[in-house]
Amino acid sequence: MQLPRETLVDEHAELTAVIGELVEQAAQRPLPASAVAPLRWRLSRLLLAHLAKEDRLLHPLLQRGGDPVAAALSRRFEEEMGGLADAFKAYMHDWNGQQIADDPDGFETATRGLAAVLADRIRREETQLYRHIPGATPPAEVDAGALRA
Repeated sequence: MQLPRETLVDEHAELTAVIGELVEQAAQRPLPASAVAPLRWRLSRLLLAHLAKEDRLLHPLLQRGGDPVAAALSRRFEEEMGGLADAFKAYMHDWNGQQIADDPDGFETATRGLAAVLADRIRREETQLYRHIPGATPPAEVDAGALRA
């Protein structure tokens, strides 16, 4: 099974761009609700598709590939994902249109917090996990700092 590292990195770049744009929108006052809602749903679709790809392709590949280090690392990342997935679900649930309108500062804080968590996860995946993908080239520097703006 082929799973190019570049595919996953490209998805990370798209996730980074969307969450970065969402952070920018969340910082504006008045908060542009018409721009925020589509960005949140785009982020949700991208993130869920990316996580599904990792679950269906990446983790089985690494866990059955014969490298015990890669298998253990993959299992650790898989276990950690539950916390990130729960945090994202809570973010999407807790910040509906009315809550965003009622507390734009809280929404901005929550969005920045989510961006920081995603940035850390992206950095760690690209520098630690993805290098174990068979045929992967060495990881490039990850510019996830833009998410912490």
